[in-house]
Order: sequence, then C-alpha cells, then structure tokens
Amino acid sequence: MRYEWPRELSEKDMREMIELMDAVAVKEQTLGFYEPVGQEKGLPLMRAFDADLRKGAIDVLAVRDEEDDRIVGMVTLARAPLPARRHIVDMRRCVIAPDRRGQFLLEGWSEALHKARDMGCEVITLEVRSDGPVGLWERLGFREYGRLPDYARLDGREAVTGHYLYARIADVLAHFEATGTWLHEPQQESAALAG
Repeated sequence: MRYEWPRELSEKDMREMIELMDAVAVKEQTLGFYEPVGQEKGLPLMRAFDADLRKGAIDVLAVRDEEDDRIVGMVTLARAPLPARRHIVDMRRCVIAPDRRGQFLLEGWSEALHKARDMGCEVITLEVRSDGPVGLWERLGFREYGRLPDYARLDGREAVTGHYLYARIADVLAHFEATGTWLHEPQQESAALAG
C-alpha cells in the first residue's frame, strides 16, 4: 500500500473515492448513505470536498494499491477552526474497501495519528454509529464522551445511536512506544480506571 496526503484531487481520485464509498455503502450504512451515491450525485460532493482540501480546511489520507494505483482507503482529518479549539482534530470518513479490511488499518491509523500530531493537535475525535466499529476504536485508545440516541436512522425509520469518542494523541503514542502495539486491551483500561 502507498499512503499519500494530497493537496488536491484529480477527477480520477474523486471517482475512485466515490466507488470506494459506494462499495462500503452496499454492505453497510455506516457512512450515512442508504444506498450507493453513484458518480452523478457523488461528483458534486467530491468537488466540494476537493475545494475544502485545496483551501487547507481538511487533510485526506489516500491509501493506494501499489499494483493499480487505485484508492482503496481514505481518512479525513478536519482541524477545529476556532482558535480556542485548534488543539482538536476530527477524524471523518474512515473508509476501507471491503476486500481490503484487515490489511492496512493499523498502518493507516499510525499515518493519521502522526499527521494529527504534526499539525499541532493534541486531541483526536470521531463519531461512530452503534452498528459500526465502536469496539475497534476503543481498542485503538479512544474513550467515549457522549452518545446521541437518534444519531442516524436506518432506512429513514429505525433510530441508531451515535457514539462520540476522543483520544489524546500523546497517550496513544506513549502506549505504542511502551507496548509496541496500537491496540489497547480492555482489561488494562478497566484496571487503570479503577486504580
């Protein structure tokens, strides 16, 4: 895999990102779509995304397959715009192609974490639906700071809870340096909280 932080997206990049999100939307609704977006509806969204990228309002990690140069994963980082909150970065659109799951998650997490630190951020936040990988993010060092019971709706009807999570970048990096792994054991977390 090849990891890049582009400052702009080509038409090819935008189309590949739409295909990536659509491939995930077919299997799960955790991206907020009921069904694949498609190129016609997706390109205007991606052009707005590209405009934010060019302005420096967001950063995007594009993970490319080295054989065909296709984008197979992406993560978006959006730094808080208010001066008093510039130490916070929000991680959004964490998307991995279904056929690539388990191949580069930890390496991608390392890339995103180091990028956030290099941006001068100290806290990283994210939102995840209850039918998404909440436990995975907790294993990567995130802690919950809130929930919204009616965060999203399945097929426009059934409410899904949203979990708001945060991690202190220095703590996650220190954990990796001490243990050699990004993964946190739930038992260790419980013991640390009790002690």
